[in-house]
Amino acid sequence: MLDVAELERTLDLWASMWLAEERVQFERALERVVDGDVALPLKAAAVAACRIIGTPRLLGAAERAAWFLEDDTLAQIEAVAAPLARVLRHAEKQDRAGVAFLVDKAVRDPHNRVADKLLDRVDIRELYSVMSLSFDDEHRVEAAARIARRGPHQRARLLAALGLARDAFEAELAVDVPLDDLDVRDGADEGIADGAWLPMNFELSLSA
Repeated sequence: MLDVAELERTLDLWASMWLAEERVQFERALERVVDGDVALPLKAAAVAACRIIGTPRLLGAAERAAWFLEDDTLAQIEAVAAPLARVLRHAEKQDRAGVAFLVDKAVRDPHNRVADKLLDRVDIRELYSVMSLSFDDEHRVEAAARIARRGPHQRARLLAALGLARDAFEAELAVDVPLDDLDVRDGADEGIADGAWLPMNFELSLSA
């Protein structure tokens, strides 16, 4: 009923929106999906994204949509959105020192579920800073692996912001991290041109 893959793509796109004006455009686009006549799995994913991201505008959109969705759909949205929203709120509070602490905890205890969940949601820029500034190979590998696990929008935005080529991480990640995982797929237009970040078809699809 709820398109989980679409939800993750939407959250990946949101996490790649670093500027206030980008986030305003994103909110408008997501709101149109919530209010529009779209397939139920996509609408449910959009409503869940609104709940997880949790800005006032998106929470309002989710509340409006709740009047028109079946109880079973709302229950599924709640089951998916509530725990992810809690994780994202905690992840948003982590500065560079907090991310470094979580990376260290993950290195020392790979089975730590709290660190694992938070590291998948913290700001990718802080992960890159930890990777770049660490003198410990294990910490660099862990931070790099977390970058490699991020969605294509976040990875592409990071590379664009740093002005790096697709293989720019080769030296940093030459320690058991598949470089292909950091690559932007060949032929995929991520909309990065002349300083513009938003995907070219941003107005048409949140999957971009």
